[in-house]
Formats: sequence, C-alpha cells, structure tokens
Amino acid sequence: MAWSLWNLFIDLTSGGFLPEALLSMISVAVVAMAVIEVVRYIIEEEIYTSRTQDSLTQKEITGSLIKIFIIIIVSVGLEGLVYLFKAGLENISLLLYPATVILASIFALVGLGVYQKLTRSDRRSILEDEKR
Repeated sequence: MAWSLWNLFIDLTSGGFLPEALLSMISVAVVAMAVIEVVRYIIEEEIYTSRTQDSLTQKEITGSLIKIFIIIIVSVGLEGLVYLFKAGLENISLLLYPATVILASIFALVGLGVYQKLTRSDRRSILEDEKR
C-alpha cells in the first residue's frame, strides 16, 4: 500500500494523469487488503484459536471455506470495478474484460449462495435423522 501511495505522489509531482494514478493506487490497495485479510484470517484460525480436538467439525470447515471464498469474491469484484473505470477512461472497447471479471464474481457469489443453501438443508436432514 505504501508503494501505491509513493507512485501516486510521483505521478502528482511529475504532472501525470490523476485519474489513472488513482485507479492504479486503488487496484494495488484492493489486492493488498485482500492479502492482509487472508493472512489475518489464517493467523486467527491457526494461532489464536486453540483447538481442543484434533479433527475439525463440518461446521468449522464450512465456515472457513465460506470466509475465504467471500474474501476472494469481494477482491475479484472490486478489481473488476477498478478495471471497468480504467477501461472507461482509456478506451471503451476494453470493457469486455472488466465486465467478464464482474460477471465471474457474480456467478461465484450465486454459487456460494447455492452451496450454503445445499449445506444448510443437508445439515437439517442430518439433525432430523439423529433425532429419530
């Protein structure tokens, strides 16, 4: 993130194109925040959370998978949005790639919703079978 701020400062002092410098800074900041979020999550799960049992439960595995997947979806969506603005500034014919990236993040979000729906109904049926 410091690198992107430094590049923004260089562009401002050298008289560069401000919107392009800002979009570049935002793009680098989005990737940096995604990496920081993944590292924070891994540290939280592996170091700070003490496990009394050796094997993970299905609920813990599903929760971990969903958290990582949400981080990826948000990062991809934000990158697509930044590229969309950048393509709008440079050349309107370059909008195919950002639109595809945004659609991919939407499909991933829908897929995550379907996964959660299927695993939730599966957990309910397992609990009903255990009660009988």
